[in-house]
Amino acid sequence: MKIKIAILEDETLAAKDLKCKLSEWSTHRNFEIELSEYCSGEDFWIQNTGVDLNSYAVFFLDIQMNKISGLEVAQKLRKDGYLNHIIFLTSFREYVFRGYEVHAMNYLLKPVKIEPLFRCLDEIAAFLSADSYFCKTKQELVRIPYKDILTFSSNLHYVDILTLSDHFCQYTTLNSIASSLPQEFIRIHRSCIVNMAHIYKISGSKIILSNHMTAQIGRTYSKDVIAAFARYSTRFDEKRRF
Repeated sequence: MKIKIAILEDETLAAKDLKCKLSEWSTHRNFEIELSEYCSGEDFWIQNTGVDLNSYAVFFLDIQMNKISGLEVAQKLRKDGYLNHIIFLTSFREYVFRGYEVHAMNYLLKPVKIEPLFRCLDEIAAFLSADSYFCKTKQELVRIPYKDILTFSSNLHYVDILTLSDHFCQYTTLNSIASSLPQEFIRIHRSCIVNMAHIYKISGSKIILSNHMTAQIGRTYSKDVIAAFARYSTRFDEKRRF
């Protein structure tokens, strides 16, 4: 996944420092970022006429800029339909509460410190990743909606990811993937995880998926799989008892 970020900052050194720290976060968290830098609000609007503002995941806005202030930029962004994150940059604490007027995510005092910046970015990344799995290969990072995934299955030192229309292979372990999957995914075998949303039927020790593929349930997993699928199938029934 690529996180698109806009920086509006008229202090060259402050902008350079922020970019370095954003790149450091990108490296540490293994998220690709696309940075756009502007020295003023006017500069941003001139260069982004007709652009979908919501393609930006976050705006870093210096509150005190020449002519149009960061707060005025934020007000215009909201007026023009921007729904994502705004983070203010300021050297003065007294500006902090002004951010609530435009539903700012946070403010960061300059010079920006690593810890609060990383916390903000981690929250944004979690928000963007909530409905998808990110498969990293040698060549690319692929965003796969969870709803499209049928199975994760181990294959030596790799994990095969089967979707409704494609197949991906990632150098990782099934255990590392299992720990971060949503609750609709259930382990049916030591080498296979299945998306219960795609289970058509459980017949004996076999699962039949929505694409007519079958998967074998491991003997030690059988009881847990059947109970989990029963809970999943009746999850909207408040009277269920399992």
